[in-house]
Amino acid sequence: CDEYPFASTQEGSTKGDNRFSVRLIDGDDNETGGRRLDQMYTLNRMLDGDAFYMKITN
Repeated sequence: CDEYPFASTQEGSTKGDNRFSVRLIDGDDNETGGRRLDQMYTLNRMLDGDAFYMKITN
């Protein structure tokens, strides 16, 4: 499964408040998504605590 908001964010699913969405996805897709998210953090020089907006497109 993957989650939104991402577990790597301060509002991620690991907060323990049961307010998150999950959907079963293929393991390869999950790995690719994690790499892309990490690239986004790195390319935009995002630091811990930085705010950002995520627009989901198809």
